[in-house]
Amino acid sequence: MKKNDSLVEYFTKKKSQIIKSFILIILFLSSVVILNNNYSDNPFIAKLYLEGMISNETNLLEKIDQLKEKENLKGILLKVNSPGGTFVSSKEIYDSLKFFNETIPIAIYMKEVATSGAYLVSLGADKIFANTGTITGSVGVILQTADISILLDKIGINPLVIKSGDLKAVPNPLEQANDYQIDYIKNIVQTMQEEFSKIVKLERKISVENLTKINDGRIFTGAQAKEINLIDEIGVESDAIEWLKKKASLDDKIKIIDYAEETDFFELINLKFLKKFSNMELKLTDGILAIWTP
Repeated sequence: MKKNDSLVEYFTKKKSQIIKSFILIILFLSSVVILNNNYSDNPFIAKLYLEGMISNETNLLEKIDQLKEKENLKGILLKVNSPGGTFVSSKEIYDSLKFFNETIPIAIYMKEVATSGAYLVSLGADKIFANTGTITGSVGVILQTADISILLDKIGINPLVIKSGDLKAVPNPLEQANDYQIDYIKNIVQTMQEEFSKIVKLERKISVENLTKINDGRIFTGAQAKEINLIDEIGVESDAIEWLKKKASLDDKIKIIDYAEETDFFELINLKFLKKFSNMELKLTDGILAIWTP
């Protein structure tokens, strides 16, 4: 290859790199401008999302905390599509929504699934909307494990478990639980179930008969949930937005800021988006679960 040809190839590559860098800078600056417009002093309704398993990695709490500092916030729409997750993380989001009290109206729109912990989160809103085919309910908590001690014995493995007390590390898949240990765990689960049920009674006006149905952990369609007052209205997302406008006395020009778009931008900058490509599983160490797992 001639020297001139090498120089031409070098400068061609260099030019291509400069153009790509210039395009990235333009995209970056455009995104910053968009975000600045979003966070102007104009009043707005925030649209948030709760999707997938609820765990301590769910970043919804961070977004809600950001909104607490926005004086021009006029309403919140939370779209829910989740089977639930850990009880503690779900309760934290519920508590965070209750921070706004009645100063900022909050509407929930349930999509395909809003069960267990996701329903607990929804109880923090002022108005709950769902589709007729939405699956909700599954009120309750669960602690699940497996007893593999018999299997280990059959394959000749004798697990050695040394612990400081009879109730330490119970349940433990390496050893059979006795009646006393099982009753102890049942009491823990029942205590948390009672806390969940207490929130349902606090937030929803439900008859004793219907509360009995709800507390056995069954699921309901949106239409069934409306009949027993688990939700407020059958509708779609636009219905929830219209309710927010009326509740806060807002006109149709009110800006609706989609916080998913804002999050995608910052995740791109921080490379957090890589987490989306890894499977998130809830483990026993995540705590008592409030989840529907068909």
